[in-house]
Amino acid sequence: MALVRWKNSGDLMPWSAFSDLQGELNRLMEDFTYDWNALGRNWRPPMDLVETQDAYVLEADVPGVSSDDLHIETLDNTITIRGKREYKRNETDRNVHRMENRYGEFQRTFEVPGGFDNDNVKAELRDGVLRVTLPKRESAKPQRIELSVK
Repeated sequence: MALVRWKNSGDLMPWSAFSDLQGELNRLMEDFTYDWNALGRNWRPPMDLVETQDAYVLEADVPGVSSDDLHIETLDNTITIRGKREYKRNETDRNVHRMENRYGEFQRTFEVPGGFDNDNVKAELRDGVLRVTLPKRESAKPQRIELSVK
């Protein structure tokens, strides 16, 4: 039984055919690039950079990347994370029909607004998630201003 994409029967707008065509082309290109780049250098692990009151926290999903293959560098207001995930071949009794996981090298650089204290950066890798804590400089932390009443 084949899966058929659902179409709204009330969608009779003249441009709906173009929208359907665009969707199909997007899916085709996505499938092509997944297969083409699976072993290439186009892996970009997703990363979040959030701000707390005392620090900036960068979290990166890097499953399958060992701590030996991760490199973190800071310079001024930027942080660079480089790494690689190796493709471990075990071709003895299996045929790969589809490969969506990415392998290879990656590098991401972020500029942190307001800067951070380079001397107190902490990083940990747990369960495939890299967490880097970038403490704010004292001058970048919010300061409470006392109000004088006259």
